[in-house]
Amino acid sequence: MNKFSNEQFLQQTEQVQLEFVKLRNGGKDILNRGNGKVYLTGGGCGDIELLTIKAAEVLRRCDAVVYDSLAPEALLWWTKPDCEKIYVGKRYGSHAMKQSKINDLLVEKALEGKTVVRLKGGDPYVFGRGGEEFLALQAAGISCEEIPGISSAIAVPAAAGIPVTHRGLSAAFTVVTGTAAESSDNGLAQGEARLQLDFDALVRVEGTLVILMGMHHLKAIMEGLLAAGKADNTPCAIVMEGTTKRQKCMRTVLNRLYEEAQIQGFTSPAVIVVGAVAELELLSGESAWGKAADDGRLPLTGSTVGVTGTRHFADKLSAALRQDGAEVWDMSFVEACRSGESLPDFKKHAWLVFTSPNGVSIFLDQMRQEHRDLRTLSGKKIAVIGTGTAETLAEAGLYADYMPEIYDAAHLAEGLTDQILEERKPVSTLFLRAKQGSVELPMIFEAKKLPFVDYPLYELRVCEEKRAGILPMRPDYIVFGSAMGARAYFEGRKRTGMTDDCSKYVCIGESCGAEVRKHTAALFLTAERPCVEAIVECIRKDNSGRQYCV
Repeated sequence: MNKFSNEQFLQQTEQVQLEFVKLRNGGKDILNRGNGKVYLTGGGCGDIELLTIKAAEVLRRCDAVVYDSLAPEALLWWTKPDCEKIYVGKRYGSHAMKQSKINDLLVEKALEGKTVVRLKGGDPYVFGRGGEEFLALQAAGISCEEIPGISSAIAVPAAAGIPVTHRGLSAAFTVVTGTAAESSDNGLAQGEARLQLDFDALVRVEGTLVILMGMHHLKAIMEGLLAAGKADNTPCAIVMEGTTKRQKCMRTVLNRLYEEAQIQGFTSPAVIVVGAVAELELLSGESAWGKAADDGRLPLTGSTVGVTGTRHFADKLSAALRQDGAEVWDMSFVEACRSGESLPDFKKHAWLVFTSPNGVSIFLDQMRQEHRDLRTLSGKKIAVIGTGTAETLAEAGLYADYMPEIYDAAHLAEGLTDQILEERKPVSTLFLRAKQGSVELPMIFEAKKLPFVDYPLYELRVCEEKRAGILPMRPDYIVFGSAMGARAYFEGRKRTGMTDDCSKYVCIGESCGAEVRKHTAALFLTAERPCVEAIVECIRKDNSGRQYCV
């Protein structure tokens, strides 16, 4: 039998993977050998502020992110506008993609020369199958690094005031998963499952027992521990949706664990704690989670707000809403995707026009990728549609020469054309904006016979999978950051036959409001100015009981 060295094995495995990727891409060899790397990244356990600094850094610069259902989707807002986002989520009884396919996908993307973040809830090596993915990548010769995440096994009980160890109560803790079960394939009746947990061993071990992903087998877990000799009055707790503002905690004793969970409506995701520490509640009035956070001191405490729009808009608005105490729901399903064309020659144009923060970010990123020096913009004047776009521009040390008093395309075009005509120079203007940008901007330039080039810097695309997931959501408020986003939302509702208007809609400006009015007779809110601060103020006024509808 011929024996291969490790090096020969890896070379042969890489060649197989190369051929596999070529087949997936119509036989084209599009790979950039040796440049790809995968980061197995822990996304924490609910609150996005619990993400590590290192994880945030790789998310900001990665080319592709492969994410699970338990990884907070708000973390995707930190990625580049053109980052490829691939959902491979797993829930009990439902897998978007099998593990072997996920392994192949990670290898494929890395062999394309991409920096890939494999984003998982909690920590990749705590029941996250991160070890399997690392070995698959290693076998394919792919550079891989694990970035630990805060595990729900410790953080979620802590968020409910339960330390997993405590002097005099528990000197150790054991973590198990409740998903290890035998199915009917092993001779059990249809739908029956037998847990593969050694309850005798678990009862013998001193300290705290923490059970992850156990809600679907809660009754079997309770009965198994009792049958193995665990005292029926052993303190227990269930913490549902831990470290979020939806967090709920239930405390009981072992022989009532399943019954109480049924009565109180506790479901997954949740962490189960068994042991003396479950009686503790080490929380102060400053706690960020659970009932202690629901103190009514902030103006939007108790309100739920769904935020639509692209990442840049949603990220900034969500942060402002959370500061006011709102529970923010990620309802973004529109992605800004770079056009892929090289930037045009700036020499021909005296003015550059940006109509969104997305446009500025994509423009600056493309300048870097094409190795264009910012000094090539010397002598150019820049016009922006509003304060958000101006602020994003200023972050790069560039400052707008013109911004209209009213932040919309029509006022931008009217004001800018008037200024150009006053200068009495027939200069050309370059629009750097979305392919689906407002028609008013070029129409006004054409009417005044001023030369311009409308360059499609990026395209707004609807992520159908995400839209399908957010349509059934019913927060108190739904915010639209653009007319296109509002149109896409209502078109999705129409396709699925949804007609109810349970949420109150909030529009960033008049053009957005005009679009909403086409699809619903319901009253909605319109911010006084098209900016994040005005949207928050609009919701704050309405939430306080003052009428603010149009």
